[in-house]
Amino acid sequence: MNTISKFLNDEAGQTATEYMLIISVVVIAIVAGAYQFSPAFQTGTQGLAQDVAQIATTGMIGDIGTKR
Repeated sequence: MNTISKFLNDEAGQTATEYMLIISVVVIAIVAGAYQFSPAFQTGTQGLAQDVAQIATTGMIGDIGTKR
């Protein structure tokens, strides 16, 4: 019974979750700032989005991949 009580009172997982949420917000802010202020980052991000869309529809990028 003592082990169950310790498990229910343990808050270590909550702290890790809170840190991960904070880190996520910081990463999103950095990426948004880089996208806003860096034309090279915008171009790369747009190119990546086009490649992902092409993979989703055709299964290929250029001549690489498997046709659907």
